[in-house]
Amino acid sequence: MRRLIAVMMTLLLLTGCRGREPDELALVRVLGVDGRGDGRGPVTLTAVCGGDDQGDGSRGTCVGADFLSALDALPWANERSGAELALTSVSYLIVGRDADLETVLLAVLRDQELAGLSTVWLADDGAAALLAGTEDPAAALALLDRQGVEAPTAARALASLYHDGQVELPVLDVGENGMECRGVGSWR
Repeated sequence: MRRLIAVMMTLLLLTGCRGREPDELALVRVLGVDGRGDGRGPVTLTAVCGGDDQGDGSRGTCVGADFLSALDALPWANERSGAELALTSVSYLIVGRDADLETVLLAVLRDQELAGLSTVWLADDGAAALLAGTEDPAAALALLDRQGVEAPTAARALASLYHDGQVELPVLDVGENGMECRGVGSWR
């Protein structure tokens, strides 16, 4: 028995596991992606917490040579409280027109934290700019969803790209009344 306890303690120490208070995590609800990461510039990820289940509008950004290296730079620190931003609750994925959509969707589906059920939206003027201009993006996107604006999940978007050679995404912009859908855009 002592030997088992010693082995378990050693494994905990080697893996770096430590106790964590729930308030040390901020759950990301919206993740924005800008840039291709193909030598023409880096990829910038913009994370926004908050929404119906979390009142703070915590935000964080991360830059990498490509989408995967930006994700590898996790954990990000919340700009307000310093809490770690966790990607386990991403409901909305907003991509800028310059993002490599196929690479992003493949990475989302392969990542253990990100879910293939997050809906995918398009920001013609860039995800970071759209998110900066919206106080609570998760609530705004939830409202658009309730109003009947349909966005495909990451899994469906990738399937459409592979099967049809294109995917239809709702195009978002910041208007007088907050975040608005300007129609649907085709991504090839």
